[in-house]
Amino acid sequence: MPTVSRNAMLNLDFLVVGGGIGGLAVAYVLSKAGHRVRVLERHDFNVPSGGQRVPPNLSKILRQWVGEEELMKISTRCVGTPFHHLRTGDLVGYFHWKPAVMAETGGEFLLMHHDDLVRLLHRLATGAGAKVLLNSKVTSIRQGTRRSSRPKVTLANGDVLIADILIGADGYKSIVRDVVLGEEDCAKPGGMTLYTGVIKAEDMLQDPELRPYALADEWPIFMGAHRSVCGHPVRAKKEFFFHLYSWHNLDGLEQNGEESWDEILPTEKINLENHGSKVQRLIGMAPHVIRTRFMSRKNGIHDWVDSSGRIVLLGDAAHPSFPGGSHGASMAVEDAVVLGSLFSHLRTMNQIPSFLSAYQELRQRRCDLVKLADIGNAQMVAMPEGPAADARDDDMRHTIEEWDEGTMKAQFEEIAEIFLYDAGDAAEEWWVNWGRFSQPARNQPSMMNLNFSSVTSTVRDD
Repeated sequence: MPTVSRNAMLNLDFLVVGGGIGGLAVAYVLSKAGHRVRVLERHDFNVPSGGQRVPPNLSKILRQWVGEEELMKISTRCVGTPFHHLRTGDLVGYFHWKPAVMAETGGEFLLMHHDDLVRLLHRLATGAGAKVLLNSKVTSIRQGTRRSSRPKVTLANGDVLIADILIGADGYKSIVRDVVLGEEDCAKPGGMTLYTGVIKAEDMLQDPELRPYALADEWPIFMGAHRSVCGHPVRAKKEFFFHLYSWHNLDGLEQNGEESWDEILPTEKINLENHGSKVQRLIGMAPHVIRTRFMSRKNGIHDWVDSSGRIVLLGDAAHPSFPGGSHGASMAVEDAVVLGSLFSHLRTMNQIPSFLSAYQELRQRRCDLVKLADIGNAQMVAMPEGPAADARDDDMRHTIEEWDEGTMKAQFEEIAEIFLYDAGDAAEEWWVNWGRFSQPARNQPSMMNLNFSSVTSTVRDD
């Protein structure tokens, strides 16, 4: 269903810490519902980034927001995913993103640049009335008290801002999360390092073996032992982005426990000895890479709402995604849609606790399952050599040699649970089944106020 567009009867002041994909998306939907929203982003738009895969569950939301024409100005429809051996470059299998299968999901699998998506969401948020403050670093957060339930944030320039609700959309190393948890987040290295780079397509076009990848509407994946590489064209095929996944610290660089998209390294620091010559040339064309650590949280993040009930987490701050996975952005935007849909029904302050509780209940399990799927897919294409990898390759070869209705049905069943999900429907279903019946008593009709003038009494003659 289309994203809910209604004005809440009670409008609140929201502060959103973090102006990335999730923060801008929630600013947009809350502003559309009539709330007053300010977004605090510590950077400007001039930060390094890479490609962005947009699965159907996200593309159908974006299409509802901006329309097909605007969305396709920054996107390419992905027609398929070829799987190659990392060392030899040989084609092993091919996953078809068939139009008939995509039509069943209500969306499409799109390829774009991360920065283009951020700028699109920024235009939407500001166009709906949200104020986005760039270069605004939050240095401290104070929870509400009995005297005043409103949370406060202090910026690096000394400004103090107050809101009815504070949303932490500030990513992996969230300052808001520490406040919600009441302690510093404890995360340990999860055994994988991700490198992200962007290449000029004109350089790839000069190489006969790399030229097809720069021109194809595909998302190729190169599979190796504890290593994998994937990438796709971006920005009307003027650039090509790649992810390099290194499991078990094979890059030779010490894992220091950092989660960040801010660390820039020269490309020559990466150990590419076990990569085929084709992939070595591809990665070598990037002047630098962004290094990101996959961090593990044994017990997850159980509480997304703080003890005061006025601070809530969203996106990677609430459920850190698998770096380089296909669903980090889609989970953040789905969070935003659910939160915005719920708060479009706001009538009284007493509804806030139930809305925030419902938001976490609706989102937490799905985000956990999708993250596990992302991790499983990444491990599947980085299997060590042996019987399991051989069996995987045999299954993939079948998709090249035979493609029939049975294969299409199997493909749809594999992706249906993730791609068919509709965040707006989930929120509205909760409202219809539960939310509208949990109104405070003073908002329910009183017997004293009922009008019985139209009721006709019938007197029986005994």
